[in-house]
Amino acid sequence: MKYAIASLRVTRDNLVEIRDSSRAIGELFGLDKLVCTRFITAVSEIARNAAQHAVDGAVTFFLDDGAAAGGQHVVAEVTDRGPGIRDLPAAMAGVAHGRRPAGQGLASSKRLADTFSVEPVPGGGTLVSIGMARPRGARPLRPEEITGLLDVLSRRKTRSPLEEVEQQNLEMLHTLQALKDRQGELELADQRKNQFVATLAHELRNPLGTLQMTLHILRHKPEFQAPELVGHLAVMSRQAQQLHRLVTDLMDVSRVSQGKVQLHKQPTDLNEMVSQALEMTGAAIKAKEHQVELSLCPEKLWVDADATRIKQVLSNIMHNAARYSPDHGRIAVRVKRADADAVVEVSDSGMGIAPDVLPHVFGLFVQGSHHTDGGLGVGLALAQRLVHDHDGTISAASGGRGRGSQFTVKLPLCPARTLAESPAP
Repeated sequence: MKYAIASLRVTRDNLVEIRDSSRAIGELFGLDKLVCTRFITAVSEIARNAAQHAVDGAVTFFLDDGAAAGGQHVVAEVTDRGPGIRDLPAAMAGVAHGRRPAGQGLASSKRLADTFSVEPVPGGGTLVSIGMARPRGARPLRPEEITGLLDVLSRRKTRSPLEEVEQQNLEMLHTLQALKDRQGELELADQRKNQFVATLAHELRNPLGTLQMTLHILRHKPEFQAPELVGHLAVMSRQAQQLHRLVTDLMDVSRVSQGKVQLHKQPTDLNEMVSQALEMTGAAIKAKEHQVELSLCPEKLWVDADATRIKQVLSNIMHNAARYSPDHGRIAVRVKRADADAVVEVSDSGMGIAPDVLPHVFGLFVQGSHHTDGGLGVGLALAQRLVHDHDGTISAASGGRGRGSQFTVKLPLCPARTLAESPAP
């Protein structure tokens, strides 16, 4: 059920009044400070657009008590009689006239709102609905309480433009302080997460080392050479190696996040690092009988790099290509020069990356739902941080599930002067 609160015309001259009414309604109906600020900003932005591009418009406020909305919402509907939106998907993405303006229009307002919708109006025009949820623990307002709030609102004195500007300044100060407090909380949580990951990896490493050593001893004892025992020991050894890889990645990503990894850079040929990384991944490739196509650059590509870390990045990408490709798959590794960059491309014929996962594939602990054979989702996050520490970039592309993927690493080439001054590698 919807309870009408207020309605105002939208013109260039009453935008201050609309902003003032949005604030009063948000505060009266129990929106939190930050939520109320988001509501005011979104309504003001849509009303400004309506006043600028439409013939006439109106904003209607109401309380939506519908269960489908997930509790009570304070809603503002802004309607206009303008020409409508020619390319709604582009406008919702923040693109106008081929450009992407920052923090403007429908895109920014949608990010601010809890519920947001845009619909064409019959006969011409647009209806934009902006909804903000009341606090989760707040008691739902009863009809008689809503009537009392409407009486309070009707007796309220409208602020002057000067008073509205002063109020906006106060809101900005409160919002900045709240954001600083939130930033401090997030930084503390991130620090505790890094400490937990480092402690966990350290505690796992000791018993894992003992387990690997014991398995190695058992595999070489004559009394444990029965075919059945050999098979079980081989399985246990592979799983122990996988655990060792996960623990190593956890320790590395924790150390990199805390800035505890020192890079020892020197001019190194990228062709050589790629070849060595491919050798490091040989066992995983051989186990699934993949076909590998290696294309090195005809010239030496000197990059200022910590060879150990760059090989770690490349072998991680190649290992993923081997792991997530079906048996007898194809892996292509290409090294080339692109202007002032040295480039490595690793593509595979594997299961690919879903479109919803692709933008976040380098996030820590991020995995696609189709990755079910192990892994914590830290390898690519570690690779990205190490590449960035080398002033390079790493990117991922995929046509979707079942269509393979491609990872591209770019590293800046050493200037000729640097090479002339450096000792021979």
